[in-house]
Amino acid sequence: MNEVIEILKKVGAILTNSHFVGTSGLHFDTYINKDFLYPHTKETSEIGKLFAEKYKNENIETVVGPALGGIILSQWTAHHLSEICNREILAVYTEKSSDGGQVFTRGYENYVKNKRVLIVEDITTTGGSLIKTFKAVKEAGGNIIDTCVMVNKNKDLNFRTLDLPFSFLCNLYVDTYEARVCPLCKDNISINTKVGHGKKFLESKNK
Repeated sequence: MNEVIEILKKVGAILTNSHFVGTSGLHFDTYINKDFLYPHTKETSEIGKLFAEKYKNENIETVVGPALGGIILSQWTAHHLSEICNREILAVYTEKSSDGGQVFTRGYENYVKNKRVLIVEDITTTGGSLIKTFKAVKEAGGNIIDTCVMVNKNKDLNFRTLDLPFSFLCNLYVDTYEARVCPLCKDNISINTKVGHGKKFLESKNK
């Protein structure tokens, strides 16, 4: 079993046999709740170390993650890279913009310009946040060495479909469905309103 999956199962972050709605609006029966990981600093640190070990020979200078989960992963990855490489590796993050993109604020673009950058993210289903973060780093003048996610949920995602460098620590492929063709909906399986975006989906549907 992949080490990442072992860690996520240990903290109860992999939920199965339910009806979830993701950030993208897609429906699926298996949910990786990264929010169950982050309270556990030891296990989160272990994930960061896995990222760091993967890129220890790439002369990374700055690690970037999209808010919110990417902030925590960028910090731990940079921390372990700094220890492994015996030099300071910086960690900054992008934030959501009013138009739905990802942008640097707080002057963080200055820590990216002309730097060798690693972009890290927790979960990817569509790759949307990775693409937006990649664009922000490019616009800030960063030299992107790679983008890497903790868990890739989509077997169709690769560097060709995303049109950017793309790696992952592990795969956990989950079938996803648009609401109009969701078999879980057709089978009248109740939508989980405690985890994910199910509550918001039902509220918008009932308007």
